[in-house]
Amino acid sequence: MVLEWWERYRRIILLTAAVLFVGCSYWIYQRDQSHKTDELPLHPPAYAASNLETKELADDSAAAQPSKTVKATPEKDKGKEKEKDKEPLPPPLYVDVKGQVKNPGLYQFEPGTRVANAIEKAGGALPDADLVQINLATPLTDGAALVIPAKGTTAPVSASIGLVQSAASVSTTGASSAINLNTATVAELMSLPGIGEARAKAIVEYRSKQGRFRSADDLKQIQGIGEKMFARIKDRLVVQ
Repeated sequence: MVLEWWERYRRIILLTAAVLFVGCSYWIYQRDQSHKTDELPLHPPAYAASNLETKELADDSAAAQPSKTVKATPEKDKGKEKEKDKEPLPPPLYVDVKGQVKNPGLYQFEPGTRVANAIEKAGGALPDADLVQINLATPLTDGAALVIPAKGTTAPVSASIGLVQSAASVSTTGASSAINLNTATVAELMSLPGIGEARAKAIVEYRSKQGRFRSADDLKQIQGIGEKMFARIKDRLVVQ
Protein backbone atom coordinates (compact mmCIF):
# COMPACT_ATOMS: atom_id res chain seq x y z
CA MET A 1 0.00 0.00 0.00
CA VAL A 2 2.87 2.42 0.83
CA LEU A 3 4.49 1.59 -2.46
CA GLU A 4 1.31 2.33 -4.30
CA TRP A 5 0.96 5.63 -2.47
CA TRP A 6 4.61 6.48 -3.25
CA GLU A 7 4.26 5.64 -6.87
CA ARG A 8 1.19 7.81 -7.12
CA TYR A 9 2.42 10.91 -5.17
CA ARG A 10 6.19 10.78 -5.41
CA ARG A 11 6.44 13.66 -7.89
CA ILE A 12 4.40 15.90 -5.70
CA ILE A 13 6.38 14.83 -2.65
CA LEU A 14 9.73 15.46 -4.37
CA LEU A 15 8.62 18.82 -5.70
CA THR A 16 7.36 19.89 -2.29
CA ALA A 17 10.58 18.71 -0.65
CA ALA A 18 12.64 20.65 -3.18
CA VAL A 19 10.67 23.85 -2.57
CA LEU A 20 10.99 23.42 1.20
CA PHE A 21 14.72 22.83 0.87
CA VAL A 22 15.27 25.91 -1.22
CA GLY A 23 13.13 28.03 1.10
CA CYS A 24 14.90 26.80 4.20
CA SER A 25 18.30 27.34 2.65
CA TYR A 26 17.44 30.93 1.68
CA TRP A 27 16.05 31.66 5.17
CA ILE A 28 19.17 30.25 6.86
CA TYR A 29 21.40 32.34 4.53
CA GLN A 30 19.55 35.57 5.28
CA ARG A 31 19.71 34.91 9.02
CA ASP A 32 23.47 34.33 8.88
CA GLN A 33 24.03 37.55 6.91
CA SER A 34 21.95 39.58 9.36
CA HIS A 35 23.87 38.13 12.28
CA LYS A 36 27.21 39.03 10.71
CA THR A 37 26.09 42.61 10.08
CA ASP A 38 25.11 43.05 13.71
CA GLU A 39 28.53 41.87 14.82
CA LEU A 40 30.43 44.49 12.74
CA PRO A 41 32.55 46.89 14.95
CA LEU A 42 30.98 50.24 15.74
CA HIS A 43 34.35 52.07 15.27
CA PRO A 44 36.21 52.33 11.95
CA PRO A 45 39.37 50.27 11.43
CA ALA A 46 42.67 51.56 12.69
CA TYR A 47 43.93 52.70 9.27
CA ALA A 48 40.68 54.54 8.58
CA ALA A 49 40.83 56.28 11.98
CA SER A 50 44.44 57.26 11.32
CA ASN A 51 43.54 58.86 7.97
CA LEU A 52 40.58 60.65 9.54
CA GLU A 53 42.71 62.08 12.38
CA THR A 54 45.35 63.26 9.89
CA LYS A 55 42.72 65.07 7.82
CA GLU A 56 41.23 66.72 10.92
CA LEU A 57 44.67 67.91 12.06
CA ALA A 58 45.34 69.39 8.60
CA ASP A 59 42.00 71.21 8.64
CA ASP A 60 42.66 72.57 12.16
CA SER A 61 46.14 73.83 11.22
CA ALA A 62 44.78 75.51 8.09
CA ALA A 63 42.07 77.23 10.10
CA ALA A 64 44.52 78.31 12.80
CA GLN A 65 47.05 79.72 10.31
CA PRO A 66 46.54 83.49 9.90
CA SER A 67 45.58 84.63 6.44
CA LYS A 68 48.12 86.63 4.45
CA THR A 69 47.47 90.32 4.63
CA VAL A 70 47.83 92.48 1.57
CA LYS A 71 50.56 95.02 1.99
CA ALA A 72 48.84 98.34 2.14
CA THR A 73 50.27 101.43 0.57
CA PRO A 74 51.86 103.61 3.25
CA GLU A 75 49.98 106.75 4.08
CA LYS A 76 52.99 108.83 3.11
CA ASP A 77 53.02 107.39 -0.39
CA LYS A 78 49.31 108.06 -0.72
CA GLY A 79 49.87 111.62 0.43
CA LYS A 80 52.61 112.12 -2.15
CA GLU A 81 50.40 110.77 -4.92
CA LYS A 82 47.62 113.14 -3.90
CA GLU A 83 50.06 116.06 -3.86
CA LYS A 84 51.25 115.17 -7.36
CA ASP A 85 47.67 115.07 -8.57
CA LYS A 86 47.02 118.47 -7.03
CA GLU A 87 50.14 120.11 -8.56
CA PRO A 88 48.93 122.67 -11.13
CA LEU A 89 50.08 122.29 -14.70
CA PRO A 90 52.35 125.05 -16.03
CA PRO A 91 50.40 127.71 -17.91
CA PRO A 92 50.64 127.78 -21.72
CA LEU A 93 52.71 130.32 -23.60
CA TYR A 94 51.23 132.89 -25.95
CA VAL A 95 53.63 134.23 -28.58
CA ASP A 96 53.01 136.65 -31.45
CA VAL A 97 54.71 135.11 -34.50
CA LYS A 98 55.14 137.66 -37.27
CA GLY A 99 57.38 138.71 -40.11
CA GLN A 100 58.37 136.35 -42.92
CA VAL A 101 56.12 133.40 -42.04
CA LYS A 102 53.19 132.00 -44.01
CA ASN A 103 50.55 132.42 -41.30
CA PRO A 104 51.53 135.17 -38.84
CA GLY A 105 49.44 135.54 -35.71
CA LEU A 106 49.10 134.81 -32.01
CA TYR A 107 49.77 131.15 -31.14
CA GLN A 108 49.58 129.06 -28.01
CA PHE A 109 52.52 126.80 -27.11
CA GLU A 110 53.50 124.39 -24.39
CA PRO A 111 56.31 125.43 -22.00
CA GLY A 112 59.73 124.55 -23.38
CA THR A 113 58.76 125.09 -27.02
CA ARG A 114 61.56 126.45 -29.23
CA VAL A 115 61.63 129.14 -31.91
CA ALA A 116 61.88 126.50 -34.64
CA ASN A 117 58.61 124.94 -33.44
CA ALA A 118 56.89 128.33 -33.49
CA ILE A 119 57.95 128.97 -37.08
CA GLU A 120 56.69 125.54 -38.08
CA LYS A 121 53.33 126.11 -36.38
CA ALA A 122 52.98 129.43 -38.23
CA GLY A 123 53.15 127.58 -41.54
CA GLY A 124 56.91 127.77 -41.99
CA ALA A 125 59.21 130.51 -43.17
CA LEU A 126 58.73 132.31 -46.48
CA PRO A 127 61.40 131.93 -49.19
CA ASP A 128 62.83 135.39 -48.51
CA ALA A 129 63.07 134.86 -44.73
CA ASP A 130 66.57 135.28 -43.29
CA LEU A 131 66.81 132.55 -40.66
CA VAL A 132 70.54 133.14 -40.24
CA GLN A 133 69.74 136.07 -37.97
CA ILE A 134 67.40 133.96 -35.79
CA ASN A 135 68.46 131.54 -33.08
CA LEU A 136 66.11 128.64 -33.76
CA ALA A 137 66.99 126.93 -30.46
CA THR A 138 65.82 129.78 -28.22
CA PRO A 139 62.97 128.79 -25.84
CA LEU A 140 59.76 130.74 -26.21
CA THR A 141 58.61 133.07 -23.44
CA ASP A 142 55.05 134.05 -22.63
CA GLY A 143 53.92 137.40 -24.07
CA ALA A 144 56.86 137.72 -26.47
CA ALA A 145 56.87 138.55 -30.17
CA LEU A 146 58.87 136.43 -32.61
CA VAL A 147 59.83 138.49 -35.67
CA ILE A 148 61.30 136.65 -38.67
CA PRO A 149 63.30 139.20 -40.73
CA ALA A 150 63.53 139.24 -44.50
CA LYS A 151 66.78 138.90 -46.40
CA GLY A 152 68.49 142.23 -46.83
CA THR A 153 66.99 143.65 -43.63
CA THR A 154 68.34 143.67 -40.12
CA ALA A 155 66.46 142.05 -37.28
CA PRO A 156 66.28 143.84 -33.92
CA VAL A 157 69.10 142.99 -31.52
CA SER A 158 66.80 141.05 -29.25
CA ALA A 159 65.36 139.19 -32.23
CA SER A 160 68.83 138.00 -33.25
CA ILE A 161 68.79 135.68 -30.24
CA GLY A 162 65.29 134.49 -31.01
CA LEU A 163 62.60 136.70 -29.46
CA VAL A 164 61.56 140.30 -29.12
CA GLN A 165 60.24 140.65 -25.57
CA SER A 166 57.71 143.41 -26.25
CA ALA A 167 56.51 145.89 -28.83
CA ALA A 168 58.25 148.71 -26.95
CA SER A 169 61.62 147.08 -27.33
CA VAL A 170 60.99 146.70 -31.07
CA SER A 171 60.19 150.36 -31.53
CA THR A 172 63.28 151.56 -29.69
CA THR A 173 65.74 148.98 -31.01
CA GLY A 174 66.52 150.82 -34.24
CA ALA A 175 67.73 153.98 -32.50
CA SER A 176 69.55 152.35 -29.60
CA SER A 177 71.40 149.81 -31.78
CA ALA A 178 72.61 152.25 -34.48
CA ILE A 179 76.35 152.11 -35.01
CA ASN A 180 78.28 155.31 -35.78
CA LEU A 181 81.07 154.25 -38.11
CA ASN A 182 83.25 157.18 -37.09
CA THR A 183 83.16 156.50 -33.32
CA ALA A 184 82.31 152.78 -32.95
CA THR A 185 84.75 150.55 -31.16
CA VAL A 186 85.75 147.03 -32.26
CA ALA A 187 83.29 145.53 -29.76
CA GLU A 188 80.42 147.71 -31.02
CA LEU A 189 81.18 146.85 -34.64
CA MET A 190 81.15 143.14 -33.77
CA SER A 191 77.48 143.48 -32.78
CA LEU A 192 76.64 143.89 -36.47
CA PRO A 193 75.45 140.68 -38.20
CA GLY A 194 78.31 138.92 -39.94
CA ILE A 195 81.00 141.26 -38.59
CA GLY A 196 83.61 139.34 -36.65
CA GLU A 197 86.69 140.58 -34.84
CA ALA A 198 88.86 140.62 -37.97
CA ARG A 199 86.40 142.72 -40.00
CA ALA A 200 85.74 145.06 -37.06
CA LYS A 201 89.48 145.72 -36.73
CA ALA A 202 89.70 146.26 -40.49
CA ILE A 203 86.98 148.94 -40.25
CA VAL A 204 88.79 150.73 -37.42
CA GLU A 205 92.10 150.51 -39.30
CA TYR A 206 90.52 151.89 -42.48
CA ARG A 207 89.08 154.79 -40.48
CA SER A 208 92.44 155.59 -38.89
CA LYS A 209 94.24 155.59 -42.27
CA GLN A 210 91.61 157.07 -44.61
CA GLY A 211 89.93 159.40 -42.15
CA ARG A 212 86.30 159.73 -41.20
CA PHE A 213 83.63 157.87 -43.15
CA ARG A 214 81.64 160.21 -45.38
CA SER A 215 78.86 157.65 -45.97
CA ALA A 216 78.07 154.10 -45.05
CA ASP A 217 78.82 153.06 -48.63
CA ASP A 218 82.52 153.57 -47.89
CA LEU A 219 82.45 150.22 -46.06
CA LYS A 220 82.42 148.51 -49.44
CA GLN A 221 86.03 149.63 -49.84
CA ILE A 222 87.06 147.27 -47.06
CA GLN A 223 88.04 143.78 -48.15
CA GLY A 224 85.47 141.14 -47.12
CA ILE A 225 82.47 143.49 -47.13
CA GLY A 226 80.51 143.04 -50.34
CA GLU A 227 77.05 143.96 -51.50
CA LYS A 228 75.31 141.14 -49.58
CA MET A 229 77.13 141.87 -46.34
CA PHE A 230 76.51 145.60 -46.68
CA ALA A 231 72.79 145.04 -47.35
CA ARG A 232 72.49 143.10 -44.07
CA ILE A 233 74.04 145.84 -41.91
CA LYS A 234 73.31 149.11 -43.68
CA ASP A 235 70.10 149.80 -41.73
CA ARG A 236 72.06 149.96 -38.48
CA LEU A 237 74.82 152.22 -39.74
CA VAL A 238 75.02 155.98 -39.29
CA VAL A 239 77.77 158.42 -40.21
CA GLN A 240 78.08 161.46 -37.92
